[in-house]
Amino acid sequence: MKEFVSLSIVAALILGGASLFAQNNEKVYLVHTGKPFRQTISQSIKKTGGLVSPAEVSISAKVGGRLLKLELADGTRLDEGVRVKKGDRIAEIESRDYKAQYAAAQATVASAEATVKDTKREFERADTLYKQGTATEQERDLAEAQYERAQAALEQAKAQAEIAKINLDECIIYSPMDGIISKRAIEPGSLLSVGTEIAVVTQLKTLRFQISIPTTLFSNLTVGKTLLSIEVDAYPGQPVLANISRIYPVADDVTRTVRVEAIIDNSDGRFVPGMYAVATIDLNRRENVLCVPFEAVVRNDRERLIYRVKDGVAQAVKVKLGIRSDAVVEVLEGISEGDEIVVAGQHRLTDGAKVKLEDQSVK
Repeated sequence: MKEFVSLSIVAALILGGASLFAQNNEKVYLVHTGKPFRQTISQSIKKTGGLVSPAEVSISAKVGGRLLKLELADGTRLDEGVRVKKGDRIAEIESRDYKAQYAAAQATVASAEATVKDTKREFERADTLYKQGTATEQERDLAEAQYERAQAALEQAKAQAEIAKINLDECIIYSPMDGIISKRAIEPGSLLSVGTEIAVVTQLKTLRFQISIPTTLFSNLTVGKTLLSIEVDAYPGQPVLANISRIYPVADDVTRTVRVEAIIDNSDGRFVPGMYAVATIDLNRRENVLCVPFEAVVRNDRERLIYRVKDGVAQAVKVKLGIRSDAVVEVLEGISEGDEIVVAGQHRLTDGAKVKLEDQSVK
């Protein structure tokens, strides 16, 4: 009887152990889950570049002479940093010689006009006498030639007077555009020759940001659409958004890059040409696409998988991916917006594994 009881106890222990072993084989994995979501994403690259002025003009003397003034009409000294507008007077060259030359040229014109009148009368008289038969054809032709030479001399005198007037006008120098004086090259009292630099005007209301993009990405660039987020080193954490405004038509055959630029508004004067900046460029922007965290994707040599959870079981689903933006990747095929997917703990899973869900926002 005692032996029977002992055998019963042993059998019970063996059956209990087998039951526990079977339960341990049905392992349940704790995972975090969430749902796919929609958002706008884009592929991006970062490139360094600099700010440059869209226009910079060196103002030089067109006539020689002594520089009398280097100031605005209100007396403001023309120093670096002074803002000017197109048409503002900025300098004046001594003009006495040019006034005298213009006066002499005008006198020459008056004399030539008088000569034209005289020769015209002589030609008309010779022509009348010729028609009456009291003057020869040679006399008529000579009077006509003198008249024509007088007309030519008048035109030449007028041209000289026009040149003298231009030279006189060039004694007053005006700003050719709106901008800021970035260089004062000379001082009043200096004797200028033709071509002497006086000042430099730089446009600052807008600035150009230029970078070079590899030609392999050329097809992704579109004027007016490709977005750049530009962060200037002087203002960290304050990016400026701008679209590409120009793509240069020829690539560099050494670096295999193409130059692009964007226009930055600088009406508040925060930036200056020469500043260093870094741009993040959107190359393939996609609106309202289905996305998941990139870490939710299990990768191997042949395929990409996402584990979808249904009734406590993890299902390995093959997916087709689109573009990636930082920690987010686009899903083109395989899952839908309402699916419950594993976003953490998926690397321990196999297809059909039992899981215990712990909700966690995908975003």
